[in-house]
Amino acid sequence: MQVIRKGFLSLLALGALTLEGHAQKTLVAALECDFPLASNDDWSMAASTLQYYIDTARGWSVNEDSFSFDGPGKITVGGKDHVVSLSITISRQSGKATKTLSSEGKSLAVSGECRKMESSGRKF
Repeated sequence: MQVIRKGFLSLLALGALTLEGHAQKTLVAALECDFPLASNDDWSMAASTLQYYIDTARGWSVNEDSFSFDGPGKITVGGKDHVVSLSITISRQSGKATKTLSSEGKSLAVSGECRKMESSGRKF
């Protein structure tokens, strides 16, 4: 188990992913993040509250200062689907988050705030 500095997001326990009922379950940090409305000339992003489960088996990286995710995503603009690159970084000290969508030379970034969800975490 790893104690997160200054206790902002409390504890993060990472174990092995459960396969066919064997091994141990993975307890992950469960965060809820609020993002305001964001837009630029190309895209608009509605204000939203999103839940993230920080799980290294699902592409999240955990380091001393932050949680981060970089991977593919999909958005719909004007009824048409677009594949995008999604990047999320959440500070373990302050809970500040930055989410960036990029595709075809266009990008949109939005900053938000995260907090630990009240539950003890989701088990996989």
